[in-house]
Amino acid sequence: MTTPANNKKITENAAVPVARNLLWMVWSGSMGIANSVVLWIFIARMRDVEEMGRFTIVMGLYALFYNICSLGLIPFHVNEISRRNERKDFSPPENERAITDYISSATILSLISGTVCAVLMAAGGFIVSSSWSVRVAALVLSFAIIPTGLISVAEAAAISFGRTRLIAFVSTLENVLRTIIPFALIWFGFDISIVCLSFVAVRFTALIPYLWVTRRKIPDFCFNAADFGRILKVSPTFSGTIILSSINWQLPIMLLGLLSTEIESAKYGVASRFLIPVSILMASFAGVIQPLIVRYTADSMAKAGAYILKMLRYPLILSTAAAIAAPFLSHRVLTTLFGDAYADASATLNIMAISVVPFCVVMIVSRGLVAANSQHIDLLANAFAVVACIIGGWFLIPRYGGIGAAAAQLLSFLVMAFLAGGYLSRKIVNFRFGQKASIASNVS
Repeated sequence: MTTPANNKKITENAAVPVARNLLWMVWSGSMGIANSVVLWIFIARMRDVEEMGRFTIVMGLYALFYNICSLGLIPFHVNEISRRNERKDFSPPENERAITDYISSATILSLISGTVCAVLMAAGGFIVSSSWSVRVAALVLSFAIIPTGLISVAEAAAISFGRTRLIAFVSTLENVLRTIIPFALIWFGFDISIVCLSFVAVRFTALIPYLWVTRRKIPDFCFNAADFGRILKVSPTFSGTIILSSINWQLPIMLLGLLSTEIESAKYGVASRFLIPVSILMASFAGVIQPLIVRYTADSMAKAGAYILKMLRYPLILSTAAAIAAPFLSHRVLTTLFGDAYADASATLNIMAISVVPFCVVMIVSRGLVAANSQHIDLLANAFAVVACIIGGWFLIPRYGGIGAAAAQLLSFLVMAFLAGGYLSRKIVNFRFGQKASIASNVS
C-alpha cells in the first residue's frame, strides 16, 4: 500500500537523476528553440511575406514526416531498453546482449521507415502546393528524413541510460550549424531549396557522434527476428498515434495552404514559432520522466499515479501563466521580432497560448498510458482530435484565416486532453484531476 510517506520518499529518490537529465534535455531543447525562432526571424526580415508562406508550407511537411519516421516508437524503445537494463533475472552480459539485439532491430525498422517517409514527403510537396519552389524544396529536404529515423533510436537509447548529455552535445552541434549555414545562404540571396539542402547536410552530420559513441558495438549489431517481430506487433498502435498526432500538429498549416492564402500561412507560421519551444521542452520533460514512470508502474499503479500527477503540476502552472500573459505581450513580441507585417498574428498567438495548457496535459498523460499498456487510448484520442481539427478548420479557416486555424488546433488539443486524461484517471490509482491538491501535498 502506498502511503504519503512512501510517495515522498519516491519523489525524493527520483529528484536528483530527473533534475540532472532534465537540465541536459532543456539545454538540448533550448538549442532547437534558438535555431527555430532566430532563423525564422531572419527569413521574415530578409524575404517577402509570400516566400515566408512557401517556407512555412515546406517546413510544415518536414515537421510532419520528421515525427512520423520514428513511428512514434521512442516511448516504447525507452520502455524496452530500460526494462532490459534493469532485469534482475539476467546476468550483465545477457542484459547487454538483449539490449544490443533490440537496438539493432529498432535501427533496421527506423531505416526502412525513414526511407519510406522521405518518398512520401517528396510526393507531398506536389500535393499541397502548386508552387515549384515549394515542390523542389520539399524534394530536397525529404532526404533529411532518412537519418532522422536512425537518430530517434539513438536518442531513445541515450535517454534509457541517462546519457542525456550526449543528446545535448549533438543538438548543440546540429543547431549551431543549422543556424550559421542558412544565415549565410539567405544573406547571399540563395533560394529556399538551397537552404533546405544545408538542412540535409547538417542532419547527416548529427548522426556522426552517435555512430562514434557506438563504434565498438556496431560489429555486435545483428538482426533479431523475435525483437523485430515484437516491435512490428506494437508498431500499428504507436505509428498510428504519431501519424495522427503529427497530422494534427501540421493540419492547420495544410488547411491554410488549401483554403486560404500564403500571407495567412506566413502569419500562422510566425505565430506557431512560439509553440516550438513548448513542444521541445515538453517532449524533453516527458522523455526524462518516462523511465521513472516505468519503474513506478512495475511497483504499483498507485506510485505511478502519484508521480505522474506531481510531474504534471509544474507544466500546468507555467502554461496557465503563459496563457494569461499572452494578450498583454503578443503584439509587442511579434512586431519586435518579426516586424510590423506580422502584427495581425497576435490574435492567432493568443489562441495558441491557450492551447498550450491542454497540450501539456496530453504530453504527460500519454507517457502514463504507455506505461499502463493503454497506448490504444492515445491512438483513439488523436483520431478524434484530427477529426475535430478538420471540422473546425474547414468551417473557420476560410472566414478567419490563421485565427481560425489556431482555434481548430485548440479544439483538437482539448478533445485529446479530455479523452486521454479521463481514461487515465480511471485506469491509474492516485491519478485524479479532482484530487490534485491532496495528492500533490502527499508527494511534495
